[in-house]
Amino acid sequence: MSRCAAVLFFCLFLLNAVYAVADPQKAVEQLLSSQNYTSKGIGVVITDLQNDSVLVNINGEEMLNPASVMKLVTGAAAFELLGSDYHFNTGVYIDGNFDSDSGIVNGNLCLKGEGDPGFSAERLWLLVQHLGHLGVKKITGNLVLDDFFFDSVTVGPGYEDEGSSRAYDPLISALSASFNTVAIHNRSGKKIGSPVHVDIFPKIEGVNVISNAKTVSSGKKSSLDVQTISTEKGTNVIVRGSMSLTDNPKYIYRKVWQTWETFGGAILALFEEYKIKLEGQVVHEPVSDSVITNGAIYNFVSEPVSKFIANMFKYSSNFAAEMLFKTIAAQDSIPGSWDRGAEKISSWWENCKLPGKLQIRNGAGMGNVNKLSAAQVAALLSHVWSKKSYMPEYLSSLSVSGIDGTLKARFKRSPLKGVVRGKTGTLNSLRVSNLAGYLLLENGDYAFAIICNGVGKGQYDNWVMQERILEKFTSEMNER
Repeated sequence: MSRCAAVLFFCLFLLNAVYAVADPQKAVEQLLSSQNYTSKGIGVVITDLQNDSVLVNINGEEMLNPASVMKLVTGAAAFELLGSDYHFNTGVYIDGNFDSDSGIVNGNLCLKGEGDPGFSAERLWLLVQHLGHLGVKKITGNLVLDDFFFDSVTVGPGYEDEGSSRAYDPLISALSASFNTVAIHNRSGKKIGSPVHVDIFPKIEGVNVISNAKTVSSGKKSSLDVQTISTEKGTNVIVRGSMSLTDNPKYIYRKVWQTWETFGGAILALFEEYKIKLEGQVVHEPVSDSVITNGAIYNFVSEPVSKFIANMFKYSSNFAAEMLFKTIAAQDSIPGSWDRGAEKISSWWENCKLPGKLQIRNGAGMGNVNKLSAAQVAALLSHVWSKKSYMPEYLSSLSVSGIDGTLKARFKRSPLKGVVRGKTGTLNSLRVSNLAGYLLLENGDYAFAIICNGVGKGQYDNWVMQERILEKFTSEMNER
């Protein structure tokens, strides 16, 4: 072969090689085809964030069930419509007068909630501590609870199984204690046949434990069944089954069936602990305008909104999502409602010039009432990437592949461990398994959305396929 021919051959070889690796679209298409992911029900879009170009688009316009990927929309809308510095406020008012020397509130003590999602057991304790530090020792009237910042609807669209006591289906109210759930601690007895010890956290007046669970020998498998049911007086925790002698103590989380009543019950339990006497009752009514005009004696301020977006993203908190959703609604139209939240976020989507019409009914992605395309999700992520005011907080709130959150158990053996920042979305009953987020490679940053509805043989198959899609894309881009 002559020198000229050799040079020409080498140039053609390089050209063909570049052409072969410069088409991630074709590579992903071939991967999907090889695994029979060729029908409708899967959408894949990957974009280059540096120049906002689409590198992969497979069924990207098909409107699909996003499941908890919808939380990416709720989080971005919360950052922009509420603001990165937004804090939730719970106002403490006196309807009467307060003698701080004697510690006596002559009248009612009123708590006006504005949707704080962060009233954990620890934060409830802190609120009561602060009341004690203000000198409150006795309330001659009632404890008035005002949760009218939201409407009275506590179960959102898409939450169809209202009989479930699962913790991820909580009731939503502007005054919510401990995420409207209760942690049920179970500990085996010392002897075979002795009762399982059951405690609840936090302590809540009106939440009662009924247990017939027994301790069994270490050779037997535990079979605890823990549920909650609604009663006229509150919530009953029902514990049945058995627990092995050698089992470690464990918490099981379940929803409570009342909202403001649960908040009041938790406060009463802490009043008893802190020796604050309430002579009246816990009542549910708005704080009057005249009382509000006199000013709060104390404002209990939440952690910043970014804290709750992190909980919503990393641990897929439905509670945080819906509290943010209704808070967005209440900013200019009290009480906040799911319908108004959908209107506000849809208008925000349009104003941001994001593609298509947003089909949103709730903030968490529950049920079959929301629809998003992979192209819409990728466009949202690209939009967020350009927002320097909150993008770092948004990015850090996402789960890290193989490291934490809902991606902790995934990508463990993948070269993409620690490289993906993502949000999962799973509804097993509807055969939905999605993943969307950012792929942060050495040679560039990318947004991706992989929406799987009714495809594959099951959730694990879709997990594997999502991982392989991102690995195939990464391999192609590394060869450029």
